[in-house]
Amino acid sequence: MIKLGIIGWRGIVGNVFINRIKYSNLYKNCKLFLFSTNKFLNKNIYFAFNIKILFNMNIIVCCQGSDYTKKILTLLIIKKWKGYWIDASSCLRMKNYNELILDPLNKKKLLFSLKKNKIYSGSNCTVSLCLLSLINLFKLNLIEWIISSSYQAISGAGYFLIKKIINEINYLKNKNYNFLKFEKDNKINFKNIPILLNAIPWIDKKVSFGQTKEEWKSQSEASKILNKKVYIDSNCVRISSLRCHSQFFLIKLKKEISLNEFYNIINNNYIKIIKNNDFFTKKFLNPFYICGKLKIFLGRIRKNSINKKIFNLFSIGDQLLWGAAEPIKRFLEIIFDYLI
Repeated sequence: MIKLGIIGWRGIVGNVFINRIKYSNLYKNCKLFLFSTNKFLNKNIYFAFNIKILFNMNIIVCCQGSDYTKKILTLLIIKKWKGYWIDASSCLRMKNYNELILDPLNKKKLLFSLKKNKIYSGSNCTVSLCLLSLINLFKLNLIEWIISSSYQAISGAGYFLIKKIINEINYLKNKNYNFLKFEKDNKINFKNIPILLNAIPWIDKKVSFGQTKEEWKSQSEASKILNKKVYIDSNCVRISSLRCHSQFFLIKLKKEISLNEFYNIINNNYIKIIKNNDFFTKKFLNPFYICGKLKIFLGRIRKNSINKKIFNLFSIGDQLLWGAAEPIKRFLEIIFDYLI
């Protein structure tokens, strides 16, 4: 029986991940250990800083965050732990010893790595959603470059921000405010900037060329997953939708193809294409409708009016599913098949 430890299972990603594995065959082949950083535990929850218990795990899935990973994984490596570490945070993604998980695109690479590699990470949520949306274009090597703008839900910033916003809405909803007063009394901040009823075109720290780290990940992580250089330039915006990340793409192809050919190529098992008209776009292509759905929705597909090799496309996917929990759950199934 495989000993599977899950850390950070009460957080946003961890909670979604737990719900996903409940409906898989993983439960039949593992003994599940839940870990918490809270010292006040019941008898079924283990302390997440107990290295002795962690050392006995065959697989650890960590959704606790970068600070925890840096500390605990280092201690386990020093003690020559032999298990598999699967991480949901960003701190390990670009390390040479770490493999990024997105099996629809790199399953062969992941299978080959299982014999020698023990450390894996889920990729950035917008990267996963982008690559799955355009998987066939990448496989056919049709893409010259991509320019993207992402509109990222507040759940991407963690549960604490969600809780603050919900509490503020509950507090304000019974107040007799006019529009302007409601706007000015908004006290919910994200990095000291109001986020409720707002948009912030800056996520994470600055890296180079005026990019933020969140924007830099688009090209760097995609290139690592695909094992080749791809050209993606992006701008990332935090908005106050609760769940689901939206992305607008300008996709420059290496050759001119018809709109019907483009539709036929991009269609795959991970997406649902929405007709580019008023009714279907408004009804189906929005975060509220797509929340909780495993499919990534693509719409507003058309040829660009400036260059016929460029296509416009708008996508929305639940970043807590295919952007986070689902790739890890699927990779666990791969490891289980390998170990059993």
